[in-house]
Amino acid sequence: MATSGTVATTVIDISAVCEHALRRCKVPAVQQTPETILIAKENLYMLLLNLGNRGLNLWAVERKLVGLNQGQLTYTTPAGTLDVLNVIYTQPTLVSSTFSTTANGGKAAFSTAYAARVGVRFSASYTGVLTISTSSDDVVYITQVTATSATYATGETYWFDVPTVNDAAYVLVEGTTAPVSNVLVASALYDLPLSQWNRDTYLSINNKTQQSRPSTNYFFEKKLTPTITLWPVPNNSNDHLTLMVHRQPQDVGSLTQQLELPQRWLDGFIWLLAARLCFELPKEVVAMDVAQMVVQMADKQVFEAEQAESDGAPIYLTPGISCYSR
Repeated sequence: MATSGTVATTVIDISAVCEHALRRCKVPAVQQTPETILIAKENLYMLLLNLGNRGLNLWAVERKLVGLNQGQLTYTTPAGTLDVLNVIYTQPTLVSSTFSTTANGGKAAFSTAYAARVGVRFSASYTGVLTISTSSDDVVYITQVTATSATYATGETYWFDVPTVNDAAYVLVEGTTAPVSNVLVASALYDLPLSQWNRDTYLSINNKTQQSRPSTNYFFEKKLTPTITLWPVPNNSNDHLTLMVHRQPQDVGSLTQQLELPQRWLDGFIWLLAARLCFELPKEVVAMDVAQMVVQMADKQVFEAEQAESDGAPIYLTPGISCYSR
């Protein structure tokens, strides 16, 4: 028997997700007004946010690089950060290079070496896309990084991984007339895991502005925009943090776009949305017995989905018994 020959190519957009959820509530198409679709879309967004409270979403774990500044204690985590899983203090081995500006950015020329990571600094605030390319002859450039549009502040260092292993003598950073003031090239990286402190331990430090290299501890505060405070304080502006961040899923876009969800979660997610709609739509639209069945199915489906949300790696337990008071 012939099969499709394709895997994971079926597309179910946000409009279809909302319609499926409404149909599971027994809401026929003739009763699906723009208002009900708007209610479904807004509940979809709140449901995505709530996923972070249910546990770790493996598809929303990313590695982020945060540049450090000499004498700066506290750093803001990337947008949408729910928690930091690992904090690594990274010390790059910088290649001696010569920087020159270009029409759309800047370029670093250096002796042939492997460029493992590239740091970019700006002379003025810049909002736009960035491309990072490498070359061995300053003629043929290979695009290594294409960063989506973002806002880059002056005085900060933004680090990017170079994915392709190749010998290079030039690194070119360009945008839409990006005001690049320097390009740092790291040929090697030394990573040191940092230990997390609670609030009491950090507050008991006498000299919170003591500078040293490297920092060995951090204090994470879950504010509206979470922050990381380092100790000792960085004594240079070339080192950076490598973070494994658990972030919230991407926002709900237009009805023709897709949700940032693995396909294994899609059916259970539609049931969860349907259960929420049972409490928001009028009782004349959703019968009580239908609402009870939808909630039961939602609980069953999401339990099955969460059971599979594991990377399969072994767990190592390291007991650490100590007193802690709030």
